[in-house]
Amino acid sequence: MNKLWRALVAYLLLILIGGPLAIGVRTYFADAERRNELDWGKPLAFVLMGACVLLAWVLFHLRDHRGATMAFTRVGDLRKSGPGFVAYLATLPGVLRIVAVAAIVVGLARPQTFRTVVTEVDSVDIMIVFDMSKSMEETDLARDRLDAAQRVVRRFVAATKGDRVGLVVFAQQAMLQCPLTHDMHMMDRVVANLKIDDIPSLGTAIGDGLGMGLAYLRRSESKSRIVILLSDGDNNVSSQMTPRQAAEAAKALGVQVFTVLVGADGSGWGNSVNPETLRTIATVTGGKFFKATDYESLKQSFREVRQTLDKDRRKVKERKKDRELFVPLVALAVGLLLVELLLSATRFRRFP
Repeated sequence: MNKLWRALVAYLLLILIGGPLAIGVRTYFADAERRNELDWGKPLAFVLMGACVLLAWVLFHLRDHRGATMAFTRVGDLRKSGPGFVAYLATLPGVLRIVAVAAIVVGLARPQTFRTVVTEVDSVDIMIVFDMSKSMEETDLARDRLDAAQRVVRRFVAATKGDRVGLVVFAQQAMLQCPLTHDMHMMDRVVANLKIDDIPSLGTAIGDGLGMGLAYLRRSESKSRIVILLSDGDNNVSSQMTPRQAAEAAKALGVQVFTVLVGADGSGWGNSVNPETLRTIATVTGGKFFKATDYESLKQSFREVRQTLDKDRRKVKERKKDRELFVPLVALAVGLLLVELLLSATRFRRFP
């Protein structure tokens, strides 16, 4: 059989074997794509398909040049007997190798499917505005007012799922202690580490504290935004805005302010508790006022805040990997290579 016929038969075998396998692989991908999104993790791997072309050239055209020859004394009689049908399939192992390499290349391109998961989450942006004035050291609540407030806020933070929480502290002045975050573990540590005199503590700037909390909520894109304001005294410092001005600003932003009065009436370093200031802020903003004269009522106030939060149902789309599709391709390639080795070692073994 001359070289031209050998090459033509080889390419015909390549079409007859590779064609149905290619259709099967394409059907496999199409079925996967109908159910989920198909993506290629390493599309540049298809450049390696050039190796199949090179391999075909070596096996089908350069084979005779690189192969050894064996002397035979009666060449004429051998030529008269003809090559036989099996001789036309001599390139079959090479065809199997090329198809196997093509399957490996497609596998290296990392075909994979992704699914889009849509979930609804309750999302509220909550800014806690925390009084850190000197009077928070009063002991009319368990241990003292600061410790009781910290424990209740930490309990509230631990129960928060899906919301963002931030923290502003205030006394004589206001300061952002933690921006809005989903990281409740970090928020818990921040609240646990609060100490009197972290900021100048001789004064109670309720308006400034609320105003700073609103400044950070203003940047929020959430439709539902609230402030929880804890304080034990009357406003006696206003460097930026008064409590009334801060309440009007919250109303304009559509932010509800839940106010919690911490401590018993008439106590606290000469500053009598003034519930009217906090009650007015809650009324103006559409929030709710709570009076916590002991630890249990403080806990109850936060439970009610949680129950009355206006949840904003948001749909969150997340693209998740469904499955890898390269495994059947690798199995196909291994199977073809094993058949090639078997044929090359038996019926299609070359001599010498």
